[in-house]
Amino acid sequence: MKRLVMLFMAVTTTMACAEQPPLTIMTRPASVEAGGLDCVRVTLQRLGYMITADDRSLGSVRAERMRTRAAFPTDRLITDALLVNYINAGTVDDSADDVIQVEVLRVGEGRDLGPAREAISDAKHLLDECGKL
Repeated sequence: MKRLVMLFMAVTTTMACAEQPPLTIMTRPASVEAGGLDCVRVTLQRLGYMITADDRSLGSVRAERMRTRAAFPTDRLITDALLVNYINAGTVDDSADDVIQVEVLRVGEGRDLGPAREAISDAKHLLDECGKL
């Protein structure tokens, strides 16, 4: 019994100290011809995200989408969030191009499990639609 308690404590400590999965951040030069920040908003809505924060002056958009994740014994709701920054050329560095930066995360799980594959795929799709290849 004492060995089981020690094993449980070791596993619990290891899990608590384990490094949290990093957020996924993707960046690509923006395609101005695609419509800039308007392209970002339209694409997010087309992907089923609800825009929860939008500040055109800062070039930032936060969008969330809830979905069900099948889990035993009951299904749980998960919220995927995409935080998009549209950075105008020359604002941060000497970049000649506007840049789209997308941060992908999962919220509402109680602990950070890292972003869902579906949300990462959505971010890539957003960059394909509104960025340069």
